[in-house]
Amino acid sequence: MIHKRTQSTLRARAAVLVAALALVAAACGGGDEADDEVSTPDTGSASTEVDSSSSDSSSADSSSSDSASTDSPAEETATTSDSDPEPTESVSEPAESDSAAEQPADEADEETAVEEPSEEAAAPLGWSGLAPNMTADAPLTASWKGVTEDTITIGVSMLNFDLLQEMGLTAAGWGDQQGVFQALVDDLNANGGILGRNVVAVYDVYSPIDAADAERACTVLTQDNEVFAAVLGFVGPLAGTADPCFAGTNNTPLVGGEQTPDELAQATAPWFNVEPSTDDHTSNLLDLLVQTGRADGARVFVVSHQASTGDEPLVLEGLAARGIEVVGKAVLDANDGDTAAQDQLMQVISERIRADGADTVMINGNPAATIRGLGLNGMLDAVTIWSNNAAGLNNLGETFDHEWARGAIASDGPSELDIWNDDVFQDCVRVVNDAGIGADLRPTAELADDDENWFNPVRRYCGHLSLFAQIAAAAGPDLTPETFEQAAYTLTDFVLPGAPANSLSPTKLGARDLYRLTTFDPDVGNGENVPLTELIDIVP
Repeated sequence: MIHKRTQSTLRARAAVLVAALALVAAACGGGDEADDEVSTPDTGSASTEVDSSSSDSSSADSSSSDSASTDSPAEETATTSDSDPEPTESVSEPAESDSAAEQPADEADEETAVEEPSEEAAAPLGWSGLAPNMTADAPLTASWKGVTEDTITIGVSMLNFDLLQEMGLTAAGWGDQQGVFQALVDDLNANGGILGRNVVAVYDVYSPIDAADAERACTVLTQDNEVFAAVLGFVGPLAGTADPCFAGTNNTPLVGGEQTPDELAQATAPWFNVEPSTDDHTSNLLDLLVQTGRADGARVFVVSHQASTGDEPLVLEGLAARGIEVVGKAVLDANDGDTAAQDQLMQVISERIRADGADTVMINGNPAATIRGLGLNGMLDAVTIWSNNAAGLNNLGETFDHEWARGAIASDGPSELDIWNDDVFQDCVRVVNDAGIGADLRPTAELADDDENWFNPVRRYCGHLSLFAQIAAAAGPDLTPETFEQAAYTLTDFVLPGAPANSLSPTKLGARDLYRLTTFDPDVGNGENVPLTELIDIVP
């Protein structure tokens, strides 16, 4: 099922990474394991709370877990429980995906030219993907904004759960979000940081339904604090459109956010993600639907969320390229905060779906309002739902009965149970549990509606910080946006917490390689995607 890298492969890759750190920035820049003279860095000052008192919205309070700052719930991973159905279908590996890139020939030559140390020389890898106490083979300098001889400063943007709860959009938060991220930063620094530089994190919060507030947080992090990179970025139906403030307007490398073609076109700095881009999600969903016969004879009506209209041409082109009939299309052009306006528009759209004879609705973007509208208009028995936003299905909010989403099909990766049982992810769990922040870490399928969900921030933050650390280490001592970007393209086979198969390239900016079809089951946890087919590796 899951395409796992064996332990011997991991050890060999760790050894190659240690040796490859002696290369220049375009490859993997310098470093051997630290000798006995290297001391453990002081992590006491590795957290900084931003001062945004001049902004309309205040930043997270580093002294209080009640600040509930976090990333958007719109990117949760598929969930299973012991009662989840076992995958019943196997899927042949697709022809090369639109997003799968070949490994550059010059990179392959470099890797084969590196003399691999003995297995005994490779230190074990933890959640960060870095061997402990790795050091650079050249002096560390203040190579760029936010980078000194001793530190790398990153900006961490977290979703404001206090606001979400006040608005009635969610019943509970994600525990002490800043405490979770800082625990991972402290553990990274205690193990040598990134080639000897400590990571310093500064934090701010934002509203997921307010692009202006997201841009305010971006300005606080990039201009008031001059971070080297942003980690997590923005997610949400409106805030997710503000990611170019980091990677475009402020020329700041970004790891996270929501990568759409329109937003990527605005980027001037390198932008990578743990999850696939929206284009990749769509492409892999349609490939899997065709391969399993679910697209046969389908008459599809496409409904695009207002924040995803830029992706609509790619969705229509993807359907046409695979011979899937499109009978109509519409845009749900109303804000997520205005459910009355959304429901009124969906009444009109539902009539069009009936009139056009559609038997399938392809939802482009956040699916909640469209599914609610289909339910209110009695359409759910007449159509099958496809969604290119699996994370949105996992976070439908509190505005309607989740039973209405039963059977909705998406493309997703490892299930929550896969992630929870992953040894590397369990190292993240260990770090957070040992941090003394009162974490109650359980799979979300075990939580009641009003239980704080600690699993989601650990999953997201551990994966994103690990990806940032591995790219920054590969960039070597001369850390700049250019070396950061070139280093990412050398990572063609690596591990992230809960995700054993990953790769990056100039045409594949989302790391995950594993995909499967999922279906929404409201009876699992608070309603989650569960596996419909086996996982396949699109970059074997």
